[in-house]
Amino acid sequence: MDEQNNQPDEIKVSARVLVQLGEELVTDAEQAILECVKNAYDADSPGCKVVIRTKASGFIDQDERAGRLLDFGEEAENVRVTFTKGEEELDVSDDWREKKLVEATHFVRRRLDWTGHITIEDTGDGIPAENLRKSWLTISGSYKRSAEGKQKAKTRLGRTPLGDKGVGRLGSMKLGDILKVETSTGEDQPLASAVFRWADCEKAETIDQIPVFVETGLPNPDRFKGTRVSVYGLKNVGQWANGAAALKLSLATLVSPFEAKVQFPVTVDVDRDKTSLVTVTETLLARAVADFQFKWHTGPAGVPELQCVARFRERLFRAAIGSSKTQKQKSNDVFGSDEGAGLLKWLSDPARMKRYKVVPRPSPEWFVEVTQTIPWLNIKTSGQDVKAEDPGPFSGAFYYFNLRDISTDETADSAPTDSEADTEAAAGLGIDRATIKRMAGISILRDGFRVRSQGDWLRLAEAMTTGSTYQLRVHNTLGYFALTGEHNYKLVEKSDRESFVENDAYRGFNAIALECRTFANESLEAVRRAMDKYATQVVPGAINRPPTADRSFDVVETTVEGAATAKQDAQSIVAALQQGLGLVERQDGVGATDVLKTALQKAQTVQRKLDLGAHASSAVRMLRQEFTDSKERMLSLYESAAVGLSARGLAHELRTHIVEIRRRIVAIEELVKEGRADAKSVARHTRPIRAACASISSAAAIIDPLLPRTRTVKETIDLFDFITQYKENRSGGLDREGIDFEILGEPGQAIARINRGRLLAVLDNLTRNSVYWLRRGTDVLAIKRPKRIRVEITSSGFSVADSGPGVDPAYEDSIFDMFISAKPASERGQGLGLFISSQLLAADGCNISLSTDKNQDGRRYRFIVNLGAVMHGGNK
Repeated sequence: MDEQNNQPDEIKVSARVLVQLGEELVTDAEQAILECVKNAYDADSPGCKVVIRTKASGFIDQDERAGRLLDFGEEAENVRVTFTKGEEELDVSDDWREKKLVEATHFVRRRLDWTGHITIEDTGDGIPAENLRKSWLTISGSYKRSAEGKQKAKTRLGRTPLGDKGVGRLGSMKLGDILKVETSTGEDQPLASAVFRWADCEKAETIDQIPVFVETGLPNPDRFKGTRVSVYGLKNVGQWANGAAALKLSLATLVSPFEAKVQFPVTVDVDRDKTSLVTVTETLLARAVADFQFKWHTGPAGVPELQCVARFRERLFRAAIGSSKTQKQKSNDVFGSDEGAGLLKWLSDPARMKRYKVVPRPSPEWFVEVTQTIPWLNIKTSGQDVKAEDPGPFSGAFYYFNLRDISTDETADSAPTDSEADTEAAAGLGIDRATIKRMAGISILRDGFRVRSQGDWLRLAEAMTTGSTYQLRVHNTLGYFALTGEHNYKLVEKSDRESFVENDAYRGFNAIALECRTFANESLEAVRRAMDKYATQVVPGAINRPPTADRSFDVVETTVEGAATAKQDAQSIVAALQQGLGLVERQDGVGATDVLKTALQKAQTVQRKLDLGAHASSAVRMLRQEFTDSKERMLSLYESAAVGLSARGLAHELRTHIVEIRRRIVAIEELVKEGRADAKSVARHTRPIRAACASISSAAAIIDPLLPRTRTVKETIDLFDFITQYKENRSGGLDREGIDFEILGEPGQAIARINRGRLLAVLDNLTRNSVYWLRRGTDVLAIKRPKRIRVEITSSGFSVADSGPGVDPAYEDSIFDMFISAKPASERGQGLGLFISSQLLAADGCNISLSTDKNQDGRRYRFIVNLGAVMHGGNK
């Protein structure tokens, strides 16, 4: 209470806060228009019309008492302000009260002369006059809002409202200065309107001082029903000056550009240049060389699942424009004799594509289709601190383009037909590389409206860093996920409309979306690599003797040696011919002489060409040395990658230990602050700190042997002692996970001569994989077995097995391939661990394999590390 003025204290809100909210909640002019378009959708309008007039001009007169109006004379871009009292124009300044220019209670007129306007008009339900103040003019007042976590009430036509914040209209400040809304609930009902200026918000001290002009019961001669939101005095008129084409491209990033998902048509009229916002036609999508369809729903067994379908056109497999000779030859080998029938038979072999159901030529347009169903348990994240829940059913699609096939000089195979070209022209869309690149990316749509997301939110660019050449690329791919307000209401958009609030439902959606990306990448890679393998089968002799780099050098060297022998033979032939020619000439055999001369010339030509053999021989020697050096460099890269994988695991452990150390330090500080610190109470916290430090040291000890300085050193290693030492170093992490690490064997049983770091990288990778699947088996798959890792030492090496779920049968044949991982897409790394392990072992002539033994769930689960090539015996 203010005792001096006897006035109650109260909280007031600065008018400037409206400007700040508008600036922060709406990114740009396009988003501001979209918010108004969404309101039209929520009002059950069949569509929406956006009219922009950059050169139009007009004025608005406003009558009000001087005390309410004369303080607001600030001009804005394309808005001029004048005041009059009666017929007299007033020269208003900030001190008009002191000058007694006019009495505060007298009425004055403010004239707003404006240039340029935007109008967003719908024919929906309209706003009742009494609700203009209660909802539209009440900031953050929205009848659409639902209880948290509950589904919104549907509109009269069954739509789920898109808006609920009650702040979207603030974005109109991005468009211009004067905001006016006109509305009517029926053709035979009067109009109601409300007007205010954004410039006045800058001038007013508190919100209640902003001049707002509301009129009800206005005539409705045009029998208008719906709502018309207009903004006068445009900002940045230049951005609209390029007409409908520029605006179409800009707004297409906010409204669904896919014809298949258009539920709410939006038309734009910029200075009488009209256009629809539909920009991606079925014609364009038909140019994709691959497409991927996704459906997230509850399956027949009542369990949520992801249905994935990938379809590939024949153009994907054939050599594209500008392809190398090798690619063209491969394409000819595969399609030249049987139009790809052999490849389809190859792909259809169940043992070849275990993870997928393969359908050859599902329709005349598609060469092959592969499908896969992924249950929720295979997608759900398993982190104890991060939860994810089913976000509700939705669908999605990706479209993958070969930009080499999208050009002005296309081949007959990919050129559009006359009807297609006509359709594209009618849509105002020329299909070219620039069009694909401009629209590339994966959109998130809710009831046909795009939810903005930050850049490459699905991380398609990761494929460019994995080393794979057969996966999706950012600029080659466009697509969408189609959400609905009805089924996906737990996905809550942020106030600024940029992506979603990160709650359990969003984490679930993100995990499913990443799984879709992984299916697309892996199915695309699977069919293209299958073609590569098939291409080697149709080359004569390739089946019996698969080509390798070393064998290729052998072939070249053999050829060079053969050339040297042929050169000697050619020299002998030339000498013989010369001798024969001399004999014939002496006998004057004219005809025979001509024949022999021709033979001699050809033999000399062969001899000159065979002279190149000497140069080829030295070139091959140089290439072989380069190849040997490259193998050494590749091995170094594998070792470095192994260090990275182990370091990544160490970093995870460090975070856990650091959190514990910090918690204990805070507890000790509290004891000291409260004067309760004594040896016993402090020791209760120092013991866990020491244990954490010991675990960190042990984990770091695993990294040290992997460092490059030790990579060439080979040691004689007792496998039992080696594995026992590893167990001790990992004991802290294993104990936290509740895992029993069992070693079957004894000292001296098996001795190997091998590099310690490489062997450690293999054991560490297998153990970390077991730890992950044991954790996931308990947290997600509800496996009740005790968590156990068992390492068994044998005369030829050792095996690693665990009590987890085992290896998914779909991955049994590919688990050692590069970029392959059975982990959920949201949790997997690069899919390199087992591949690197196999390469490190191969450097010493050893190998790793998956045993055919099966656990109680019928899955293979034991990995066998064969060190036979480096074993130095043992006591058994």
